[in-house]
Formats: sequence, C-alpha cells, structure tokens
Amino acid sequence: MLLPTIFAHPQPLGKEKGGDVECENPYKDEEIFSALAGTYSLINSTDFRDGKLIPNKGTPYGENPVGIITYSSSGWMSATITATEPEVRPNLTFPFQPNDSDADWALVGKHSIGYAGPYQVSRDLPCPNTTYGQLFHGPLAVANVPSWQGTLQRRNYSVHHTIEGKLLRIGTDRGGGNTGELWWRKVD
Repeated sequence: MLLPTIFAHPQPLGKEKGGDVECENPYKDEEIFSALAGTYSLINSTDFRDGKLIPNKGTPYGENPVGIITYSSSGWMSATITATEPEVRPNLTFPFQPNDSDADWALVGKHSIGYAGPYQVSRDLPCPNTTYGQLFHGPLAVANVPSWQGTLQRRNYSVHHTIEGKLLRIGTDRGGGNTGELWWRKVD
C-alpha cells in the first residue's frame, strides 16, 4: 500500500532564463496523451483540509472507494468514483423503480462522482512532460454534478513506474482549503 503524501506542484525541468523556465525539450500534447493513455483502477484516495489529513470515513467516497479513470491518446477521458459502504449503497436498480425512494438515490449521488469529456495539457505550470505536469479535464461533456457540466477541472499528475506496475497520481484542489490525492494503477 502506498503511503499518502500531499501532492506538490510539479517542479520544472529545464534551465532558468531570465527568471522564466525555458524547457530544453518541450513536450507536445500528443506525447503526454500517449504516456497517460490507458485505464486505471483506484487504489487509494486521501483527502486533506488545510494540509491536514482527513480520515476517509469523513469523506464522500468513504473508507474503501472504487473507481476507474480512462485517458485516450486522442485527448478524451472519463472518471467514476463511488463509496462501497453498504450504508451509502442502498439496493437500487436502474432504471428508477416506483418503490425507490428519492432519499436512497440522493445517498448514492452524494457518495459518487462521474464525469467525462476532453482533456488538455495545462501550460500554467512550466515544462509539463510525460512524468508530471498539470491537466484540465474538460470542458466536461457529461457530469453527474450539474454545476460541473462544461467546466474545466484542474488536475496535477505524476506517473510512477514501480514493481506494482504503472501508477498514476492525481492531485486535486477542491477549494476552501480542501485537496485530494488519488493513486491509480494501470489495468490495461
């Protein structure tokens, strides 16, 4: 199991020039897309508030979340994460049944996230590359949170090649001093 750490902003590679970073070999978006391409399974989700660890029991995804994130080499992505605790996973079926309660469906919605759309390399941080940098998920074409539809979701990334396989770390700034770090293992 990986120990959670606070996701730091990527540090630039390259040489300093006049206070700005000049990349020796700037990567094209397609090279970064190719390096990220694949399907990953969630192996760890850690939340922080003002830099302090929040126990998983107090987070929307619970103690043992499951999830899949997929990046295509053509610039599209999809992500789904959900809690697994029985108390937040009522026995529902799809489509909605007349005897299903709105409260049960609200509970599922409160403890899961799903969205998809194009993704792009952010140039807000210097020298993004095939090992680390920043992405924008979006503008989102679909999202189960209505206010996310059409938005850009900023994500820091780092790629790690380990004996466990290829790992992807995604860092999120959720506003209000809340940040998240998600570790994913490549499954395809």
